[in-house]
Amino acid sequence: MIYRIILILFLGLFAQTCMTADCSDHDRTCSPMEQIFSVLSVPKGLYLFSTPTSYDGILSILGAGNLDPSLQSICAGARVVAPIINTTCQNVIPLVSTLAVSVNNTTSFYADFPTTGVPVRGPSGIKVAADFTNFLTVDLETSLSAAGLGDISFWTYSDITGNYASGTTCLDGTDNTSSSQGYTGISTSVTAGSWFGVSAPTCDQSFPILCICYEP
Repeated sequence: MIYRIILILFLGLFAQTCMTADCSDHDRTCSPMEQIFSVLSVPKGLYLFSTPTSYDGILSILGAGNLDPSLQSICAGARVVAPIINTTCQNVIPLVSTLAVSVNNTTSFYADFPTTGVPVRGPSGIKVAADFTNFLTVDLETSLSAAGLGDISFWTYSDITGNYASGTTCLDGTDNTSSSQGYTGISTSVTAGSWFGVSAPTCDQSFPILCICYEP
């Protein structure tokens, strides 16, 4: 009997959330069953996902000087349709370095982001690294490709250690011509220093970006 009461309370709570939220047919956070499954069975972690859209070098979609809010906007929009099993995490960070914050120093900009003690996982929960610190400093336990992100390259604007790569950032996300370059990573390697910021294609080419969804 008590289990039925708990189930009814869960359904009522999430149904109310969806009635008051602006939900699309593709927003998995609006499904009561997805929410219940997430709460009861999803392993704790920092969940990686890629944007469904590829972008040329102009990642500062909100205009010059607005690269950080632009990246936040891109990841927040992609989070709604991201195929990650954790449907309760809503906070996102982009894995693209900017003048304000390097990927390897995220807490300088995102103070509530847990860099230790929480595993980094692929969209389906496959463990990629013990935590975010290990994610960028030691060999990955599983490649991003094998963890469910597919065989992709992605913008990083970072060197291989996650530092902001001044001069190789498509002019801080404002250029989409062949006259400038931006660093990208690849999803198929697990060796530290061989997958993040390893290539520098010209900015007229298009790639997705990686984001992480987390709970403080």
